[in-house]
Amino acid sequence: MMKISHACRWLCFAVWVLTWNITQARPSLNLLKRDLAEFEASFVDGLAYKLPNNTIKLIGYKKIKIPKPDLGEFEDHYIKNHAEWMAIDSAYYDHGAATLRVYFPVEAALIEHDGEITEANHLGELDKEELTGDCAVLGRKQTDHVTGVEGNIIKDGIIYLADRNRPHHRFGKVFVYDFGDKVLHDHNHTKRATFCMGNHGRGINCSYRYGIHEGRCPRRNDVCMDYNGRWTNCQKGGGPRYKNFPGSDCFVAISAGHCWNEIM
Repeated sequence: MMKISHACRWLCFAVWVLTWNITQARPSLNLLKRDLAEFEASFVDGLAYKLPNNTIKLIGYKKIKIPKPDLGEFEDHYIKNHAEWMAIDSAYYDHGAATLRVYFPVEAALIEHDGEITEANHLGELDKEELTGDCAVLGRKQTDHVTGVEGNIIKDGIIYLADRNRPHHRFGKVFVYDFGDKVLHDHNHTKRATFCMGNHGRGINCSYRYGIHEGRCPRRNDVCMDYNGRWTNCQKGGGPRYKNFPGSDCFVAISAGHCWNEIM
């Protein structure tokens, strides 16, 4: 049997002590992992629904991929500010996929059901107890507040998604939809900015259209206010966007269900 030298034993012990101290200094991300089913149920419970509990509810989420170069810094920030992240009831961090999800009711969604089109209310509720068919979201009606963007198909006052969006999963009476990626853009990225500024009529941002102003930074109407969030540095396109975005005007608008047709 190979003998372990005295020096090697001390080296192993020193590594163990260092690892233990790091572990004790901050909680493991695995220990902070949230159960997705519990989170989604809690999100639904927090919505002030108007219709009875036995009717169909539609919720969705957009995904924000954390870039690999930023991942270590983001997860350190998430652990350090865990209580504040938990207070954001529409945000779920899937650390296995390195993706932040933003949840929302699927406001005014048009669903094809039993050979007809049914419209949800502003909270994504349908006045039905059951749905038949694939339950895909087709789009939504055009309004003064939501006019559609490039990538939508606009016809006869309807904003159609380019592709029908079928439920990702369901629990109870709740259908859950994946509405794709939300790309955090900077001031000079005009194509991405078009999605934000072009969906609410004549280049009006969601802050002015919906009367959202989370403060923290001077109010502007010439750009999407997706940077005045909870940990902002008030620089459009400056600094880690995962700090600027959560809790921003744009984040609040998405969480309310105003922007889900902006599929990129």
